[in-house]
Amino acid sequence: MSQKKSIGIVAGLNRRAAMEVKTELLSLGDDDLSIVMTEDNFKIDPDPVFAVSDRKIFIFNEAELLAEMGVDLILVPDFKCGSYIHEIQREIQTPILDMKEALMSQMGEKVPAMGVLDAANAAGCASGACDLSKQMKMIFASEEDQKTLDELREKIRAEGPSDEAVQELSQICRRLMEKGAEVIVPNCTQFALNTAELQKLGLPVMDVFEVFAKAALTHSTQKLPKPFKLGLIGGLGPAATVDLYDKIVKATPAKNDQEHFKVVIEQNPQIDDRTACLLNGGPDPTIAMYNCAKRLQRDGCDYIIIPCNTAHAFLPRMLRHLNVPFIDMQQTMLDEIKAKFGDNARVGLMATSGTIATGIYSKKAEKMGMKMYTPDEDHQQSVMKAIYGPKGAKAGYTTGECYDDLYRGAEYLVKTYDCNVLILGCTELPLIFHETDDFEVAGKKVAIVDPTATLARKCVQIAQATIKERGVR
Repeated sequence: MSQKKSIGIVAGLNRRAAMEVKTELLSLGDDDLSIVMTEDNFKIDPDPVFAVSDRKIFIFNEAELLAEMGVDLILVPDFKCGSYIHEIQREIQTPILDMKEALMSQMGEKVPAMGVLDAANAAGCASGACDLSKQMKMIFASEEDQKTLDELREKIRAEGPSDEAVQELSQICRRLMEKGAEVIVPNCTQFALNTAELQKLGLPVMDVFEVFAKAALTHSTQKLPKPFKLGLIGGLGPAATVDLYDKIVKATPAKNDQEHFKVVIEQNPQIDDRTACLLNGGPDPTIAMYNCAKRLQRDGCDYIIIPCNTAHAFLPRMLRHLNVPFIDMQQTMLDEIKAKFGDNARVGLMATSGTIATGIYSKKAEKMGMKMYTPDEDHQQSVMKAIYGPKGAKAGYTTGECYDDLYRGAEYLVKTYDCNVLILGCTELPLIFHETDDFEVAGKKVAIVDPTATLARKCVQIAQATIKERGVR
């Protein structure tokens, strides 16, 4: 039993040509073939500034629609798009086949000299920029005949095939044959619509629609590798989002723009305060965060991250309804501390009261056998003031009072518990203190570790491994 195959046709560039392709597919295919045709028609803008970009965007929109409908292969019955179809294919995983590629795939080792009816559509091949020109000799119409062909193209586009068009085309075909052409290639779908009538006159005109259909029926339907994409739920808070993205960019070993990986930021500063919900029964941010995650999932993200420690307390509620994994900020941080400091780590946690109350750090640390300490109530208020106070990080401050408040919390942890590692357990805190191995506090040097920086490094590590595995960025 043969496998079912669904083919989508971008029909709006030339609906007559699309119907010819469909007819050939139905004639050559079997009962397991299904065909879908798009409905919108392309309107050519006379302004050359927009003519090409409009065509590209139209093809992309139609191809994207067909891909979302689940077709196995997308056909673009158009010769003009051959020079830029790769730009569209790069954005869509479903394979796309255009007329030029189809023609090349059906060429044998020995190719007859070919008379070309549309010089503009063959410009790339004429200059030696494609493999087709290396396989065959191409013969072009004279300048006068090309002018006639340009006029005929627009006339056929407006009025359809006609006896008059066939007559003029046949004369130009004969002149190409006099110049040595063994086969005539109507490499414009408007000209190709006249193929049957030209063949009746005994002219060796290639049926490009039949060639296209044959190529489509044997073309691979394997999806192209998916580029890696990272999703980021932002706005918790906005400055922390910028800080994390900045660290991801800086951690990526890229020599140019294109060597960075795709990141989608779903920025929603209106998400309710996580600490207020956990400690004071404030509004629940779960649905707002879940909606952000759903959008990122729909956008094809491979992983999702949240630059907010307290928000991780809500992850178990969301993960059971999502198909995209999250990279856990706390676990990533603790793994790095364990690898760097081993059993000698005495960890002090500076975070929001909500993060501390939920135990999202302490419970994970306990499972790893890691000693973790938090400030007493008085010094915890200093840490909270550094974050939420009128001169705190969420108000846009990174020096002055907020620094002094945070330092007071750090000093307490070092003096009281002899901590040698301090975690900046709120994504606003790295805006005040910076990651370092020799921060001086209470007469000794300790390590300041930044979960945001650790998360950025982990994201880059995962991205690079995935890109290497898939072979596409």
